[in-house]
Amino acid sequence: MIDRAEEATASWNPQADELKEMALQYAAVAQERLAEGSERVKEYVVKQPTRALGIALGLGVLLGWMIKRR
Repeated sequence: MIDRAEEATASWNPQADELKEMALQYAAVAQERLAEGSERVKEYVVKQPTRALGIALGLGVLLGWMIKRR
């Protein structure tokens, strides 16, 4: 039983390493995109604070209404 487990683990290690590398790459890309999105939102709020406040208010009302319905 232990031999089978060791064989399975030995065959999984290369695949697990590849999956880990891919996950780290995807996480790095996601982090970059999130940072870009955050900067865009900040720029928009600085350029159009009234419209941004209206959008935030509308989303807050919508989310509050959806949560209240539960």
